[in-house]
Amino acid sequence: MPDQYGKTELHWAAETDQVDAAQMLLDADADIEAKTSWGATALDWAATMGSVRVADLLLARGASGFTLIVAAGLGKLEEVKSIVASGVDLSAHRRRGAPESPNDDWPADSAHILLDVLSDAMYAAARNGHTRVVEYLLDHGAAIDAKGVFGATALHWAAINGHREVVELLVRRGASLDLRDARYNSTPAGWAREGGHIELAGFLHSGG
Repeated sequence: MPDQYGKTELHWAAETDQVDAAQMLLDADADIEAKTSWGATALDWAATMGSVRVADLLLARGASGFTLIVAAGLGKLEEVKSIVASGVDLSAHRRRGAPESPNDDWPADSAHILLDVLSDAMYAAARNGHTRVVEYLLDHGAAIDAKGVFGATALHWAAINGHREVVELLVRRGASLDLRDARYNSTPAGWAREGGHIELAGFLHSGG
């Protein structure tokens, strides 16, 4: 049964990258396209959480919605390159499971709300520590300080998740160390501390 947020057992397997559980659920005819209360399928949620094994299984079993943002969140560089190089209208790759209009989680200046799919994909890659994807998307026009959920930047999310290599890349490329998110009014250094990454917080606090 879905929980109060509409998360099914398959969503929970995707959240924690439990591929054996996901396989069992799919074999038992779990609805691969079931959506949470905010509109995310299990594939969308796997990409958000960086659960590559479950995402690959879902795709092999026919899950829809393999967008640029999903590819970036999963660190699939070749697929990201292929989509960007194709020149396709990226509006078709807009994030699923996020609102059409600003709300408390997605402020008006977030990349998703601004329809800046390239920058939203960069943020998704940074959140999950995919350095080469971040670098590629920056080289192709992504805005380095683009904001995601809670109005936090790619640097905020890389910092809280302890992705040192991505943090160093973003700092080297000129990401703002002083921008504060819209939910907690905290800098990337503060997010690093919240994630328990004290050394990384010190690196950011000292200016990189």
